[in-house]
This record gives sequence, C-alpha cells and structure tokens, in this order.
Amino acid sequence: MDVADAYRLCARVTRRRARNFYYAFLSLPIRQRRGIYALYAFCRTADDAVDDRASDEAKQEGLADLRRRLAKAAAGDPEGGIDLALADAIASFGVDPDDLGDVLTGMEMDLEFRRVATFDELRDYCYHAASAVGLATLPILNDGIPPTDAMRDAAVDLGLGMQFVNVLRDVAEDLDRDRIYLPADEMASFGVDEHALRDRSMTDGVRRLLERQADRASASLARGRQLLSILPPAGGRCVWLLGEIYGRILERIRAADYDVFSERPSLPTREKLALLARSFRGRP
Repeated sequence: MDVADAYRLCARVTRRRARNFYYAFLSLPIRQRRGIYALYAFCRTADDAVDDRASDEAKQEGLADLRRRLAKAAAGDPEGGIDLALADAIASFGVDPDDLGDVLTGMEMDLEFRRVATFDELRDYCYHAASAVGLATLPILNDGIPPTDAMRDAAVDLGLGMQFVNVLRDVAEDLDRDRIYLPADEMASFGVDEHALRDRSMTDGVRRLLERQADRASASLARGRQLLSILPPAGGRCVWLLGEIYGRILERIRAADYDVFSERPSLPTREKLALLARSFRGRP
C-alpha cells in the first residue's frame, strides 16, 4: 500500500464512521481533508481497541500497541495502512503527536470511567476525549502553519463545548452502559440522584441540572468560535460547520425542554448538507 492508497483507506473509514464530522471535513480542500481523515481514522482505530466487547486486558494491550504505532509514525517509520497516512500528515502539517497521545490517554481514562465527582473531573475527561483531537487537527486547519496560543485556547474550548453537548445528548445511552458523566456534586445540588436519572423522569431538578450543562456547552462553543476570525478561510469553514452542527443539536435539546430520554437529538443529513453549502457561500 502506498501513501495514496492509505489516504483512500482513511477516507473510507471516515465516511463510514464520522457522522457529524464527515460533513464538516468536506468543507476543506482535498490536501487538508486527507490529513484530517488520517487523524480521524487513527482515532477510530483507538476507539475500536477499547470496544466494550473486549476484555480489559485486551483494551490495555490495544492502547499500548497504538502508542507504539503512533511513536513509529511520528518518527517516519509507519507500519503501513492508516499509519502510513498518519505519518505523512504528521510530517506534512506539523501535527504534534503529543496531542494524539492525549487522545489515547482519554481512552485509557474511559476504561474505568463510570462516574465523575466534580466539574473539574468532567472537564479533564472532556479535554482528553475531544479537545486533544481538536488540538491535533489544528495545524491541518491552519494549513501547516504552527498554531498560535490563541488558536489552541479556542480549539480547547470548541472541543469542550462539543463534548459537553455529547454528554447531554447521550445521558440515556450512557445510563444503559452504567456510565454517568454528570458531576455528582451538581446532581446533589439539584436534588437529583441516580435513581431519578434511571427512572427517566423529567423532574424540575433534572431539568435544571441538564440546563446547567447546556449553558456550559453554549458558553464553550461561543468561545471556540473565536477560531473563525483567526484561521485561514478553509479552516474557518470547518470550524463554523462543527459549531453550527453541535449548536443546533443543543438547540434541539433546549427545544425539547431538556428531555434527552424520549429521543436522542440529532440533525438529518439534508440539514448538514445545507449547512455545508452555506459554508461555501460565505455563511450568514
């Protein structure tokens, strides 16, 4: 497999698995898009390594192997396949492998992650689960120019906002997996315990708890949108699309009065395609 074949493999993985991200990536020129596909495909490989059906030992071994592969790709000695495209993207755009290492750390955290005690714990998890991905992609969105501190700060906020939306959207799904990503101290302050969540009862306390998370997500997304004014136009389009997609999911959660149990909020494909078209028309 040569580099072109490796990039095509990464594109197929992204098209099949990316959902919301895939439409945002389509806004990028092909060279940058391929680089993003390589990073995304590597992250999906890591996701597969910690699949719930695998044993804990197999998950740990899988992540350790991915760290080894990442180090080899960063050193220009990839093992082939996705790693070949990853190595090319790292070399071409100056991607920091430490940011991808943080992504793997987030997946390691998720192996034993069942509850969070405080918002600080949630933020740390969300940083590794989402912000680290944004930081890894930032040199690609900036077309190979090293990102500034302001860019990195905004990318962290954008990733946090998106992951906070995910936490809200997936409350019911996470409960089914015996996971609660809502801070325990905030649950207590609103008079909400695990039984209330498992009952799927939309009490006043549950609504106010979820509203707190929604307000936090909205504020983080707004700070993350500062990237629009400091990235090149193509990178800005991608950021705008991500902000719009996740912002609209958040709007649907609010419109449903925070009832995330009856239906998992999402955007239909036609709406994502309409947003993609608008991104090329200069946006509203």
